[in-house]
Amino acid sequence: MSEMKWLVILLSFLVSVPGAATCKATVEASQAKQRLRLQDPVAYQKRIQADAQALQRCRQSNFPQTQGIWLRLYPADALPGVLEPVLDRIVDLGYNQVFVEVFYDGRVLLPVSENKSPWRSVTLEAVQAGKLSPDTDLWQMAVQKGKERGLKVYGWLFTLNFGYGYGENTDRLSVIARNGRGESSISRAQFSPAEGKDGRSFYLPLTETEHLFVDPYHPQARADLQQVVQQLLKAKPDGMVFDYIRYPLTSPRMNDQVENLWIYGQASRQALLAKTRHGEERAQLEEYLDRGGNDLNFWEKVTEHAYNGVLEFSQAVTRNIPAAVAIGTVFFPGGNRRDGYKLDTRMQPWHRFPPHWQRHPMTYGLCLDGKCVAQEVAQVLQQSPPSTLVCPVLAGIWGKPFNGHAPLEVQMAEIQKRTPQIQCLSHFVYGWIEPASDRERKFMIPPPN
Repeated sequence: MSEMKWLVILLSFLVSVPGAATCKATVEASQAKQRLRLQDPVAYQKRIQADAQALQRCRQSNFPQTQGIWLRLYPADALPGVLEPVLDRIVDLGYNQVFVEVFYDGRVLLPVSENKSPWRSVTLEAVQAGKLSPDTDLWQMAVQKGKERGLKVYGWLFTLNFGYGYGENTDRLSVIARNGRGESSISRAQFSPAEGKDGRSFYLPLTETEHLFVDPYHPQARADLQQVVQQLLKAKPDGMVFDYIRYPLTSPRMNDQVENLWIYGQASRQALLAKTRHGEERAQLEEYLDRGGNDLNFWEKVTEHAYNGVLEFSQAVTRNIPAAVAIGTVFFPGGNRRDGYKLDTRMQPWHRFPPHWQRHPMTYGLCLDGKCVAQEVAQVLQQSPPSTLVCPVLAGIWGKPFNGHAPLEVQMAEIQKRTPQIQCLSHFVYGWIEPASDRERKFMIPPPN
């Protein structure tokens, strides 16, 4: 059968109903492809290539032109025949971009044999149990197989959130961010240290108080993440997006007290004081840091120092990323809020990130008509240069509300109506949209007891 006939047949399988998911394959087409995978490998390879071309054509003529999905991989995905149907399903649902978690909750998606970082590999326990080889490179597999299917594959990394287990490295204790009370971001963790010891925190449902943030001014923090980024780039992804480029969210959410700022780590404090060379002014600044107060001049100085820490850290860890690899940031639109002298505790100056970096705002507003989500998208556009790609991240599932979120198609319709210039969207997350697939893969190689 000629390639053109293949495309005509495949395009006829694509659903393009107004208000519903676009470029979605029919159930019959998806099932036929999986039969080929099991019965005729040669025909299967031709089919996935043809599907890739059909999807590309369909997305070019349907909103949005880029439709992404966020994906967590599990050790079982490295087993034969597990990852392929996951990526096929993503294509069949009409997605042409995938964001793969590669550094999160204190784990990296690097082979055990090549992991020289202070973090454990995602596959470590599976390797120790003899289920996988130490040189298993699940990230490389995802990039290769994703590109074969016409997907743009991005790595998705935590940034200043280094994970609970990072604090177990005794030679890294000075790297941890501190507030004016000497607390780290996990000082008020909800589980006992024994529960999270030796990497077990990776398997626990973590809240914000279990995420360990580091001092952005510390050179060791920058070097550790730079090393991981460089190793992940060997897989040649299309892009890298950086999440948690901020400080921890604390209560109260809006802050005007210096002791609540995460600038009391050794490196951060020294960098701040080094900016003040005049002896008397320096002594006054030290007193302000130690005792607090309402000196608005010093408040502006220390908060700008905190903001600059985020900016300088993100610039440092992305410095050696090739121009061919897109850089993106993930953030909540409210992370940069100000209310008088009060600032959002996350202190995330996303509006000051370089204009050539993509912006992936997590527009997770809770409203069943989708209007609040469209409003968040509009606010981000207002604070972004026209040249900057804004690609909102939506939470939910297709066809019905989910945990207070409107159906995805409802959110998308409101965004298209209010901000028609948006042509890139993504959905959080594959595990919500395909829960059976996520659950099966997660426990195919069960986590350690």
